Amino acid sequence: MFPVNVELSPHSISGNIGLAELKEAGNARDAIVEAAAKCFMHSGYSETSIDDVADDLGATKGRIYHYYRSKAELFFDVHRHGMAINLNAIEPIARGEGSPYDRLQSMCKAHLANMLEHIVYQRVVLQGVEMHLSSSTTPKQREKLKLLMKEREFYEGLFRDVLLEGRQNNTFSFENPSFASKAVLAILNNPVLWYTPRKTQSVQEKNQVIEEFSAFAMQSVNAKQ
Repeated sequence: MFPVNVELSPHSISGNIGLAELKEAGNARDAIVEAAAKCFMHSGYSETSIDDVADDLGATKGRIYHYYRSKAELFFDVHRHGMAINLNAIEPIARGEGSPYDRLQSMCKAHLANMLEHIVYQRVVLQGVEMHLSSSTTPKQREKLKLLMKEREFYEGLFRDVLLEGRQNNTFSFENPSFASKAVLAILNNPVLWYTPRKTQSVQEKNQVIEEFSAFAMQSVNAKQ
């Protein structure tokens, strides 16, 4: 679980609130976000209530309102967690050493591993895109969604930059860089739509999904070493 940012007040800086209290607040928010992610995944945003999240958490909804003013604010935090998981895994690979082929292949596999390991968050990220395209959001929600979509654009840009680098030395072949990066991510995101983790699922089964879908993504840009 990636820690959420805890805003520091002047009191915390002066020492009236210690590190233990800050850690406790962070852990409480993490638990709420994880419970909310499961609820949003199973029921969707519109059908999930704060009561549902409280029931999953085994707490009162007052505990949730202590940290979040609304369901929308909680949803956006879950979305941010999902994007943080992706960015933390992919950006070092994209900016690292190695050929464009090797980096793109590693990025594809890391992205897919995140899809399978953190499916509850990735489903919410997908719901965020659907919400962004919907006309039923409020002006305030649309402003927050725009910020979240900028994170997605930055993430897609990491793939696009590696694709462009590879096209220069004929590692990849495509006409439109934006189409190419979107096609790659569409393939990589596909398991989010149907994958359901099982307790009896073997490592080999997960690896098969990662290997085959990363191969499909590489094929979509005519990758060659």
